Amino acid sequence: MAFRRLVRDEHLPYDYTIASSVSEANTILRTNRFDILIVDYLLGDGTAFDILDSITNTPAIFATGAGNEELAVKAMKAGAYDYLIKNSTHNYLEVLPEIIKNAIRHKKVADEVKKYHDNLEQLVKERTEQLAREKELLSVTLSSMGDAVIAVDAEKRITLFNQVAQNLTGYKLNDVEGKPIHDVLSVINERKQQPVDNPINQVLESGRIEAGSAHDALISRDGSEHPISATAAPIRKNDGTVIGAVMVLRDVAKQRELDRMKTDFVSSVSHELRTPLTAIKAYTATILRDPDMAEQTKREFLAIIDEESTRLTNLVEDILEISQIESGTVKVPLQAVDIAAVVEQVLSALKPLADKKNIQLQTNIDAELPKLQADETKIQSMVTNLVHNAIKFTPHNGAVSILVRRRDEQLVMRVSDTGMGIPNEDLPKIFDRFYRVYTPGMQIQGTGLGLAIVRKIAMMHGGTIEVQSKVDRGTTFTILLPLTAQPALEATIVN
Repeated sequence: MAFRRLVRDEHLPYDYTIASSVSEANTILRTNRFDILIVDYLLGDGTAFDILDSITNTPAIFATGAGNEELAVKAMKAGAYDYLIKNSTHNYLEVLPEIIKNAIRHKKVADEVKKYHDNLEQLVKERTEQLAREKELLSVTLSSMGDAVIAVDAEKRITLFNQVAQNLTGYKLNDVEGKPIHDVLSVINERKQQPVDNPINQVLESGRIEAGSAHDALISRDGSEHPISATAAPIRKNDGTVIGAVMVLRDVAKQRELDRMKTDFVSSVSHELRTPLTAIKAYTATILRDPDMAEQTKREFLAIIDEESTRLTNLVEDILEISQIESGTVKVPLQAVDIAAVVEQVLSALKPLADKKNIQLQTNIDAELPKLQADETKIQSMVTNLVHNAIKFTPHNGAVSILVRRRDEQLVMRVSDTGMGIPNEDLPKIFDRFYRVYTPGMQIQGTGLGLAIVRKIAMMHGGTIEVQSKVDRGTTFTILLPLTAQPALEATIVN
């Protein structure tokens, strides 16, 4: 009644509802929303604390004449916004509008703070999730890289060590994280076999991007040596302060091996070209200096020049052929090849060479062999190289035999000789370009490319090549070719 009079007499802009019990209040509160609750302590079927238990986020003002200081403390602890003592003169009503106004203002500020807190919490959550995704993406990216990545802080302690770095060095991340880089990374000059400074030290001193030398090699945990290319860069804060460095290590073993092979190739080609050219030039100069040279001597010199010219031509043709094959630009025009006819053509062409050494050419070719799907020109080159080598390395009165038969879906070709054979230590190298077996007391001409070409042609047709040899007892090369085109395979060497 006092509250109604207050609202009426003071013309307060309140829209209010009055409940006379806890149960009635809870029924109203379930379906209505209020800005303020003014609650008496004693409500017949309960107390104001029963109301407090059923509301959330609504300021409650205790107004009671039955309370004391202890009850006031309890009410404030329970979440009441304020506590008023009712008296007979209703003085509390005079301050009630201002308290309501403050409570609403406080509630508004509290709601804004809660909203800000909720927004901040959501922002932190989203940022945390974003950082987690970025960290996972960075981790996946670093793990997927083909290069080793190592990062250190300003004290040169390892902070990042990706999977490739672990594989290359032999250390696990748990073993090296937080450790000084010099305890883990050992780099030497592979030519001098002496330690060198890694680029991270140089970066932290200079503040610039630094690179290792062309001959750096990493010594892994097990002592093995890995040729590497190293590049390091500083890690900076926004103000430019260097706080660490990151280094990328690339395993360049294959690249350096390729460089070595190129160097060896150029060296071998130069040597092989120089030998016939020197002979041609020398004999030509001799003939030109002596116009009265005996005709017989001149003819002998011209024969040598012709022989060396042929040798030079064969070398150039072999180099061109293997170069084209290895470049991957050679297309293999598949056609039905009669392997028996190819063997017959090759033997017919090489028979004069065999007759000079009284070498018997023997064949064992199955009747009605299926056609081979292959490049006839390449197959003929392969057979020619094998048979020519067999004749060349077989002494007088020896024999060379060619066997061709079908084995399931493969064509088996076996070229055997009764020649000098190949030492076991040379067998793994005979398919290398320009490799020639050293034979004391014998000078056998050749380019050293024939077997390399044979292997490449076999691989082009999805085949394999095997070799078996015994010194002074002969050599057998076996080629297995699929009757239909197959993926390329490697050569197999059988001791």
